[in-house]
Amino acid sequence: MIAKKDKLVLTVSKLNEYVKMLLENSPVLTNVYVSGEISNFKLHIASGHIYFTLKDSLSSIKAVMFKSSAERLAFVPKDGMKVIVSGRVSSYVRDGVYQIYVSQIVPEGIGETALHLEQLKEKLAEEGLFDDAHKKPLPEYPNSVGVITSPVGAAINDIINVSKRRYPLAEILLYPAIVQGTEAEVSLVSGIEYFSANPTVDVIIIGRGGGSGEDLFAFNSEKLARAIYNCPIPVISAVGHEHDYSISDFVADMRAPTPSAAAELAFPDMKELKESLELKRDMLCRIMDTKLRQLRSKAESIANSSVFHSYERIINDKRLYIDSLGANLKTSYMSLIKEKRANISTLSAKLDMQSPLSVLSRGYAKISKNEDVVTSIKQLNNNDEITVTFADGTVNAIVTGEHNEKNDV
Repeated sequence: MIAKKDKLVLTVSKLNEYVKMLLENSPVLTNVYVSGEISNFKLHIASGHIYFTLKDSLSSIKAVMFKSSAERLAFVPKDGMKVIVSGRVSSYVRDGVYQIYVSQIVPEGIGETALHLEQLKEKLAEEGLFDDAHKKPLPEYPNSVGVITSPVGAAINDIINVSKRRYPLAEILLYPAIVQGTEAEVSLVSGIEYFSANPTVDVIIIGRGGGSGEDLFAFNSEKLARAIYNCPIPVISAVGHEHDYSISDFVADMRAPTPSAAAELAFPDMKELKESLELKRDMLCRIMDTKLRQLRSKAESIANSSVFHSYERIINDKRLYIDSLGANLKTSYMSLIKEKRANISTLSAKLDMQSPLSVLSRGYAKISKNEDVVTSIKQLNNNDEITVTFADGTVNAIVTGEHNEKNDV
């Protein structure tokens, strides 16, 4: 940016940036709806972005839709298709051209109701109400199935007929609901809330037969979508014919194109179950027969073994073996006794040599005073009474004098 003779001169990039700022700060252009015809449509494979031109009979504008928005489209745009797009108008600074950055595309001609539906669908999708991670599995063998539909419509009759044919063991609990008109939304939501508060069923079917877009409008309710999302019981949405989709279809745990198809999903086929059980029974019987043949063959092999045909010889061999063990045991026992007796004799001789009686028999005597053994003359005084023990008896004596060999030297 430079100043020349009191005039502001912009570079091209600064000019483009200024225009971009003006466009993006316009309250009208930041959230605009534009109708026109698609031309030059191109899906960029690598990035996933969509590029096209939106035109009418007098003018055209470049348009781009980024991958994050394009992935939410419920249809594939094509050249020549008349649509209503919503988004923001901005400028691409490098080329100096303005274009519309599209957030959603709705085929033109379906009116404001369809546009509102697309906006609601996008809102709920962003909140995660359609995420697969939240969807609950259907029970394999339901004891009872709750049905929210008109009590006089064809839908309930179709569901009952399918249940009788496939799985008559299950009970059907009908919540009579209004399925079209101004009171339908409240009625359908009440049905979901009733079963949520009284979980007496294993799965819920909510739906009706086909009809116009206006007839099915109640199943595109935001309140109903949130009630289904918060329901602790698996929900099957069965609204309209096969080509009809509603918001309840996206948020439910399972979508069925018709009430009859919903019943096919909810009720297992008793005939198939019976056939499966018969196959498993036959397989079990074959396994048991094979096992019995193996056990029978093993028993016959054992019965034909020499153990049963030569048992007397085997018993005699065992007896000889036991007798041999007994003889060896007796020899070992006698040898051990002889060794122990020799040890005892040696120990007895050693004990006799250490015995006091043996010492006394060789001429020695034991002197005690007041039952204490005297080992030194220092323990004795004149006139002390002592006891002298010999090998063959004892005598009492009185000390009359002291004789110390060291004093005589």
